[in-house]
Amino acid sequence: MELYHLRTFVAVAEEKHLTRAAERLFTSQPAISAHIKALEETLGVTLFDRTPKGMRLTAVGEEMLPRARQALAAANTFVQHAKGLQDELIGSVRIGLNSDARFLRLAALQAALADDYPRLEVAMLTGSTGTNLPALRVGKLDAAFVSGEIDDPSMSVCFLAEEPLVIAAPTGLREQIVSTEVEALAALPWVYTSPDCSHFRVMRVLFEAHCCEPTRILIANQEDALVEMVRAGVGLGIIRRGVLAPDDPQAYELPVALPAVPLQFAYLRKRENDPVIRALMQEVCAVWGVDAPREQVRDAG
Repeated sequence: MELYHLRTFVAVAEEKHLTRAAERLFTSQPAISAHIKALEETLGVTLFDRTPKGMRLTAVGEEMLPRARQALAAANTFVQHAKGLQDELIGSVRIGLNSDARFLRLAALQAALADDYPRLEVAMLTGSTGTNLPALRVGKLDAAFVSGEIDDPSMSVCFLAEEPLVIAAPTGLREQIVSTEVEALAALPWVYTSPDCSHFRVMRVLFEAHCCEPTRILIANQEDALVEMVRAGVGLGIIRRGVLAPDDPQAYELPVALPAVPLQFAYLRKRENDPVIRALMQEVCAVWGVDAPREQVRDAG
C-alpha cells in the first residue's frame, strides 16, 4: 500500500465521484479507479459502493476514512518537520476567506508570505465562516478567517479585530422606515444570512430580546450578495460597518446599535507545531499588528 492510495481514497470519499476526485488530484479517472481497486485488494475489504450517482462509502469505508486521514496527516507532519529543518519552507497552504480582500488585508499577507517564504504555495479560497469550519475539520483548508466565537475544542483561534455591525437599508424603503424601534423594523422585509453566520446570531439576539421576528424574504450567505440584495431594494440586512459607501445612492446605514463580533484566524489545534502553520501565523499576526502570537492564540472552548 502506498500513500497515494490513501490520498485517492480520501479524495474519492470527500468528492463522492471518480471524475471530481481525478480533477482534484490532477490525474485520470482510470488511475483513480486503479488506486481504489489496488487498495481494496491490499486490505481485503470493499471501501465503496458504486452507484449511478457516484461513489458511496461502505460501512467499512466509513470506519477507515478517519484512519486514512490520520495516516496522511502523520506523513505530512513527518515531511513538514524535515522541510522545517531546511533554510526554506517548501509546501502549500490553503486559507479560507470569509469576507472581502481589503478587510482581510490579503494583499499585505500575500506580499509578506511571498517575501519570507517564496517557495510556499498559497491558495486563498472564497468561503464563509459556516463553510470554513467544516473544511478545516476535514483537512480541505489549512487555516481560515472566521467571525464570531468558536466553540470547538479541536480549533485554535487567534483574535485579529472586532467587526462592527450595522443594519443596512435600501434607499427605496426610506419612506416606510418611520421608526428605528426594533418592533417596527421587524415588520419590514429582511435579507437573512444563513444560521451558521455570526451576523445571523446577532440579528436573532436583537429581535428575540424584543419578542419579535423580522419578515424573511430570502437568504444570502455571502456578504457581497446580501449587500447587493439590500441595494436592489429586496430588504434590510446586517452587514459590517463601512461596507457601504457613505454616499451610496441605493442603501444606507440605520442608527441602530449592534454588538460587534470578533474576526479570528483558526486552524486545527493538532497542527500548531506544523512549520507551515507556524510560518502562516507569524505573518498573519505581523500583518494584523499582533505583537505576541503565542499570547494571542487562545483556546476555542
